[in-house]
Amino acid sequence: MEQFSRFSQMFLFVGSLVILAASLVLTIKTRFVQIRMIPQMFSLLGTLLLKRNSAKEGKHSIKAHKALFTAMSTTIGISTIVSPIIAIKLGGAGAVLGFILATFLGAAVNFTEVTFALRYRKKAADGKILGGPMQYLHDEVAPFLAKAYAVFVFLLMMAWSCCQSNQLAEILNSPFTGSFRIPNIVTGVVIAALVIGVLLGGVKRVADLSTKLVPLMFFLYIGTSLWIIFCNTGKLGAAFELILTSAFSPKALGTGAAVGGIVSALRWGVFKGLHSCEAGVGTQAIPHSMAETSAPAHQGVLAMLSTFTACFLCVLSSLVALLTEPWLDESLSLGIHMVAKSYQLYFSYWGIVVLLVSTFLFAFGTIVGNSFNGSQCFTYLTKGKYLTFYYLATAFVIFSGSIADVAFVWSNADFILIPTVLINTLGIVYLTFKKKELLFQPT
Repeated sequence: MEQFSRFSQMFLFVGSLVILAASLVLTIKTRFVQIRMIPQMFSLLGTLLLKRNSAKEGKHSIKAHKALFTAMSTTIGISTIVSPIIAIKLGGAGAVLGFILATFLGAAVNFTEVTFALRYRKKAADGKILGGPMQYLHDEVAPFLAKAYAVFVFLLMMAWSCCQSNQLAEILNSPFTGSFRIPNIVTGVVIAALVIGVLLGGVKRVADLSTKLVPLMFFLYIGTSLWIIFCNTGKLGAAFELILTSAFSPKALGTGAAVGGIVSALRWGVFKGLHSCEAGVGTQAIPHSMAETSAPAHQGVLAMLSTFTACFLCVLSSLVALLTEPWLDESLSLGIHMVAKSYQLYFSYWGIVVLLVSTFLFAFGTIVGNSFNGSQCFTYLTKGKYLTFYYLATAFVIFSGSIADVAFVWSNADFILIPTVLINTLGIVYLTFKKKELLFQPT
């Protein structure tokens, strides 16, 4: 289990509250955009999917729906299925409410940051698009904050890719796979090589891969999760009751530790919720900045879809965990092994096969997306130089994650996340007060 000092717990909790407060401010300033623009969100998505073959695409830009799927590939990762069970294990079932709260408010944050990112994107001399939070932080907030943000995101993307390869290697080399266990070192080498191969193809290859992977892994995972929930419909009432009671009443476990309560629900639910949907991180704004669109607000509305999707998957994962209760099994290590236990209970061998395929798709798609986002921050910091060194560093980190300790990997990623989100979220709050009209200009 992750070991946190009192200081570190307070740091993460206070940081989460500040981010939550900023998200609430943005929700109000955008007039609850995450509710009033839901019809337009689905209308835009339908239009883009129906007309995707006729839509124009520039040399260094991608179609709007491809930008959406590229952003979703980083949002829908292993953390989406692992974070809920970690949050429940460490913070009680009430953490599910924290997830929902974080994603609801986070949708307004995603809308705001993507809209601003498209308003402030630039073109380099070679025609490549320079986008992401770095541009609006540099132009409207403070140049040094733009550089600090780029450094933190660069490190965060490395850490998150490390987490993804770590959990993928863990499940491929676990007893759940039977006699087909793959050594961690082999997983690390193969994934690193595949990711670099995709990155060398640029944004278009990343986007094409994401467009194919996202729908497949989404429907594969929700189909199996819904089946487990369907098999336990009689327990759903008790699961929802546990979520509510845990959020307001701490409970002592057999180990003597107490979990639950509103503080614990916010600490773990909100924090892991932000981690899963990337609200305020600003990384969704990077691929969306590459979209071929003349309506920034429209792309901002589309961006909320990935936030809602992450919320849906997190709730599904939470319900599966509460109904099958692997989080109460002290013999299971924290992370993907708990998810594997749930699948094994209801699908036996084929359940593990489905989980392995889902985990590979989640991990690979997210690592590619994270590595692309990291490359954009690296390019911003170095003005387009030394990209070969970035690829080598990325390959090394992916490989290292496959053989590293799971608790070490995930806890370090958590600490990099807080300053990253604080810089971006507080920056767009400031920019919303300064340039609110950019969010509502006719498009």
